[in-house]
Amino acid sequence: MDFSTNRNNSLCQSKANCNSRLSFTAEWYQEEAEINRLFFVYFYPSEQALEVFEQKTKKTFLRRTRMPELSIKDFFIGSSICVFGRQFDIIDYGDEMTKNSLSKFRTRTFMLLKPSIIQKLGVILTYLFESDVRISDALMVQFSPETARKFFSDHSKEDIDKTALMSDLLTGSSIGLVVIGDNIMHKLKSCQDKTKDSFSSDVHPSLRKLFEEEEYRRGLYCSPTEADVNKSISFFFDKKNNLKLAPLCSNTTLAVIKPHAIKEAKLGHIISEILNRGFKINVLRMQILERVNCEEFYEVYKGILPEYIPMVAELASGVCMALEIYSDDSSLDTYKEFRELCGPMDPEVAKLLRPNSLRAKFGTTKVKNAIHCTDLKEDTGLENQYFFKILTES
Repeated sequence: MDFSTNRNNSLCQSKANCNSRLSFTAEWYQEEAEINRLFFVYFYPSEQALEVFEQKTKKTFLRRTRMPELSIKDFFIGSSICVFGRQFDIIDYGDEMTKNSLSKFRTRTFMLLKPSIIQKLGVILTYLFESDVRISDALMVQFSPETARKFFSDHSKEDIDKTALMSDLLTGSSIGLVVIGDNIMHKLKSCQDKTKDSFSSDVHPSLRKLFEEEEYRRGLYCSPTEADVNKSISFFFDKKNNLKLAPLCSNTTLAVIKPHAIKEAKLGHIISEILNRGFKINVLRMQILERVNCEEFYEVYKGILPEYIPMVAELASGVCMALEIYSDDSSLDTYKEFRELCGPMDPEVAKLLRPNSLRAKFGTTKVKNAIHCTDLKEDTGLENQYFFKILTES
């Protein structure tokens, strides 16, 4: 039996086992009160419906509501789901049936992109998405000698040469990814072996192709054990560990790849287009925005665009990716050049006027137009500050 048949049979069995209801424990951090509130979250796959109850009060937080943007793949330990602009973090299974049905599927691991392959980010993401691997978190940082040592200080003896790896990390910015897939840690571990014959039989051809190229195999670090996965994710995405973003630059602009484009597996293709057009990424951050943040960010459109409310709802509907974009060519106006690459707000208009633009290729409507770019040049600094300073520090 080939890997695709085996995988499809396993998924079908999993879906059959939990067709009626999936049960989870989740937490939501309420910023106003600065407390974590615990909830029971129930997902009904056949209806794509969600039901939420607060554990402490036993009160209904959300009645059974259809949410077509959610699927079984969104629910696993460590995942975050967006419910009307609120981020719920799944921290445990709610019952044994759910645990037995899903514990073998949609697991997570940590992947680190070294500075040498940052410009190949789009290609890497495309290979991962083609392999039914998804990204739940991403952050570009600059390691210092101190943070590099601290990052690897308590990792397992299975690790590769830490001295060489730390030296690599000090040559530029690195990107940490939380990747989600079926038995993903085992698959990546087999892929990183230097011999092609070592690939596990259930590894997707696109994942094999990624690791068959020495450039990618040498430029990627994947956590080798479950303990290392938890340590790496905890360290990399915890603000207390003082991993620094690159300083915001002049002659840059903001890009926000919208939730629908990420759910539709267009993320890698969009980033490849951006990088292939000569732009570079200075700062990158993936996140789920609270609805109030989306309203605040889009406030300039309130009362101006009839799509304001749907735009807010789309940005709050799931994870987005924010990028600070720049060009090495100081003679180019990054803001102007990038707006031209994005194209008109309406994808239908973009297809007529700029058929090679990002919105023409990846957008579907004025709301789901794949990417946000800064409208006014004087707002580029403000928008970058909002995503990479204000939201980061809040």
